[in-house]
Amino acid sequence: MKLNKLFRSAVEIGIEADPRGKKYIEKIFKRTKERRAKLDGKEKEWFDEERTWNPYGDSRVISGTGEEDVQRLMVCIDGEIQEMLLADRLRRNGERIDAVLIHHPEGRALADLDKVMPVQVDVYAQAGVPVNHSEGLLRPRMDRIWRAIHADNLFRTERAAELLNIPAFCCHTITDNLVWRFMEKTICKKQFDTLKDIVNATHEIEEYAWYGRKGSPTIIVNGSENARPGKVVATEFTGGTNGPEELIEKQSHAGVGTILAMHFTEKEVEKGKEHHINLIQCCHMASDAIGINLLLDRLGKEEKRLSTLDVSGFIRVKRK
Repeated sequence: MKLNKLFRSAVEIGIEADPRGKKYIEKIFKRTKERRAKLDGKEKEWFDEERTWNPYGDSRVISGTGEEDVQRLMVCIDGEIQEMLLADRLRRNGERIDAVLIHHPEGRALADLDKVMPVQVDVYAQAGVPVNHSEGLLRPRMDRIWRAIHADNLFRTERAAELLNIPAFCCHTITDNLVWRFMEKTICKKQFDTLKDIVNATHEIEEYAWYGRKGSPTIIVNGSENARPGKVVATEFTGGTNGPEELIEKQSHAGVGTILAMHFTEKEVEKGKEHHINLIQCCHMASDAIGINLLLDRLGKEEKRLSTLDVSGFIRVKRK
């Protein structure tokens, strides 16, 4: 399968799992095309054409023409210059690597991280938070993320991949959508008597068990093992990065008792304590691995010969 086709399939899979629904995504594409038609000058020249079919600015091909044949992927949770050098060394030693799949965004994909954060509005809406509250609180957080990213040297990895002639692409919110949906179905929809029962349930999932054995288990960051969970949500799994800590309070008012996350900021933990919400932090890297595995399972149905070389914290677990 050509890299471009593989990536477009990944985008479609991410859209299927998007909390906003496919019809809403199609409306976004329509508005984007209407806006493009009105542009001129530099705005027209700099317009990102990919936004007309890919709603995830943090997921894109960052190196390569897209016409490369792909059967074997080196898969990274983090793919930076050291991973590109590793790929180059392995290639020189005879290892086949057609392209590198990176989870966390690099290059232009990282520059656009803030633009995927509106996904969170619909995640919180499913938890019972009114969309006007989420949107009002999210905008200042998006602006802070943008200013922080804007100051970074974003294109080192992208350039290293280009110089080493290594095709590479990022799938961030695409795979985060998949793990969000997985956690909603596997954990949040079930009944548990205690927080400890939830922790134990995550450790029945192979990626969490693997990381638990390595010293990074699921942990309770607010609440006690014997506390009753109440309504359980996974609102901190997709949408680019953590939302504003004020949304912890909003979820409390919506009747949420326990929040599952890949990671919490210290301010979120403080808000959890203040508003008596239980917080369970599922291993970040294991969570990312689940999302990537779910994507690879789907892509493997289209490219039967697809295989992986697992590095940078990723472990391959196949599911039916």
